[in-house]
Amino acid sequence: MALDTPSPEYTSLSPLATAIYEHMEATARLVRVALALEWTIFTRFIVGVIVATLITVIYLLFTLRNGRQPLVIWERLNKPIVKLFRPWIFAHLLGKADPYALSIDMRVATFSRGFCTGFMRDRKRNHNPFRSIHATAMATFAETIGGLALMSTIAPKDRAILVSLKMEYKKKARGLLAASSDFTPPTYTSGRQEIETEVVIKDRMLDTVAIAHLGWVVETKEA
Repeated sequence: MALDTPSPEYTSLSPLATAIYEHMEATARLVRVALALEWTIFTRFIVGVIVATLITVIYLLFTLRNGRQPLVIWERLNKPIVKLFRPWIFAHLLGKADPYALSIDMRVATFSRGFCTGFMRDRKRNHNPFRSIHATAMATFAETIGGLALMSTIAPKDRAILVSLKMEYKKKARGLLAASSDFTPPTYTSGRQEIETEVVIKDRMLDTVAIAHLGWVVETKEA
């Protein structure tokens, strides 16, 4: 019985096709190994960053838990990666120093000497019967922002005590609110000194919803 012999064209192309196939297969295998190696390195890098960040956050929470200078604490949180969590960490530390501030959902946005801004989210627990943000929630928000702006200008041994709070409510407050306090400190003298600060609260349409006038007594001690 006669056997079919491959044609000359098939014989000449078969080794070439086989070589190309083997080359493509080897290339694909090499790419898979490279991707697996890069993914392993990337995964280890991400895990390392997360672990280092958690350790740093825990260390900062422990070392700053009893801090009396809010601006110093805010600036110490200005570290790579940790800065992303600075509003949350600062709010946690602020709640430790002023537990009543936890009654509202607020975050500090910017903070420098004599200047502070923050945001307060609209939460049902802070609503009044008219489904808008309660007056006392805005008063707490204003007191916290104004207090931070003032506290950033006094020495660690000095004290600032709120003695009066006057709120002017301009419109119903709904949605995200922003508060700001820009305070130019006077020349502090030894003893008791009366200080007034102002906090403006706006809604997301940039309409003023409330203005707070805060009266403080600053007790300055000699250096």
